Amino acid sequence: MTDRERLAEYDRWLASPSPTAIAFRWMMGATGQWAVNTPLMKLHQHLMMQPRHRWLDIGSGRGALLRFIDSRVGFDRAPVGLDGSRELLRLARDDQRGAEHIAALAQGTATTLPFRDESFDFVTCGHLVKHLTDAELDTFLLEVRRVLVGGGLAVIWDFAPTGDERLDRWNRFVLSTGVHDLHLRGTNELKQRATANGYELVRDANLRPFVLPPIPRASIFIGKAPEGWHGPDNDPHESGGEASNIAP
Repeated sequence: MTDRERLAEYDRWLASPSPTAIAFRWMMGATGQWAVNTPLMKLHQHLMMQPRHRWLDIGSGRGALLRFIDSRVGFDRAPVGLDGSRELLRLARDDQRGAEHIAALAQGTATTLPFRDESFDFVTCGHLVKHLTDAELDTFLLEVRRVLVGGGLAVIWDFAPTGDERLDRWNRFVLSTGVHDLHLRGTNELKQRATANGYELVRDANLRPFVLPPIPRASIFIGKAPEGWHGPDNDPHESGGEASNIAP
């Protein structure tokens, strides 16, 4: 299935009056995000985000996380939300009407980010990589690295396998409402992919707890080394790069 076909299928389901679509639209809203992305509500503290930083959220949905974090940090430039779904972007724009903190919203795919090289200090991406094949995941990781500044950091999280084949089959069924061809990957697999795609800093983000749905998550911190870093003996945490702010 192509990206265009996948997104068209997703938008048809998302705009439908089905109970699952209604529940998903709620989960993507401001209240639902506290349940679905609970540990991310302190993202700005963990990453020590400053007003001067530029932040991109890939798969930003209705933009609730962007607006919440911006209300705490007060970015000099609006954080950027990228999503492939026209329906979610429509809902995000509706949610932003009259809001004090407005995100810059753009439509695009995770494998072809419509941004210049080294545009962002931080990139986040939640609950998206399960939709990517292995080849697409590699392309996505390369694209994220391309748009990060030297010393920049990305945080990626998604649903993970449990190790129980029967339970994993059930979880894939639950998560595949509205979409198909899901790929559940554990933290170690994501770390291996990130290392293979050139990231100098790769760590388990250990994000928890997630309240809903009751399915395990995998999460990683990955970083692009700052200029002048030449290897593990020259730790980017001590070089003055943004990655030095992170304590996974």
